[in-house]
Amino acid sequence: MRNRWKTIWRWLDANVEYLVNSMFYAYLAGIVVVEVFRRYVLSSSSSWGEETAIYAFIWMTYFGAARGVRSRSHLAIDILRRRFSRTGKFVLNMLSDACFLILAAVIVVTSIKAVQGVMQYGQTFQGADIPMWLAMIGVPISWSLIIVRIVQRTTHSINLYRRGEIEANGPVLSE
Repeated sequence: MRNRWKTIWRWLDANVEYLVNSMFYAYLAGIVVVEVFRRYVLSSSSSWGEETAIYAFIWMTYFGAARGVRSRSHLAIDILRRRFSRTGKFVLNMLSDACFLILAAVIVVTSIKAVQGVMQYGQTFQGADIPMWLAMIGVPISWSLIIVRIVQRTTHSINLYRRGEIEANGPVLSE
């Protein structure tokens, strides 16, 4: 039973971003098709369809960013990094991870405060009785996942460095 949970946990760890993004992409595609049909064929549209599609896209973006952070394939300038020795590259990767971790922590804390404010005042979507915090909670959730991914890749970088296997652009966690 323990091995089964371990297998499930490993699968989720490797695929949570794909799973979440697939769900939101399916929703996004579906709502766009439905709203286009409603607008051009039925001459009416919902007041909430466009707004929920926007928030689905935002969720997809942040979870995609977590995937990029995991594999160290996010936007980076490594022209300087290429000129450094193996140790220099490692130090720059650690500095980059530390700065990114601080940024992510600040975003999580401030976005949680924003979500709490929206919950306190009971704000809802324009044109629908859907709580706005359901859309906004994606920011602290996804940036918390980014923190997990930063810790994972930092640990992986340290392990690779100890074995003498650091790459020029930084390590990539296995899929």
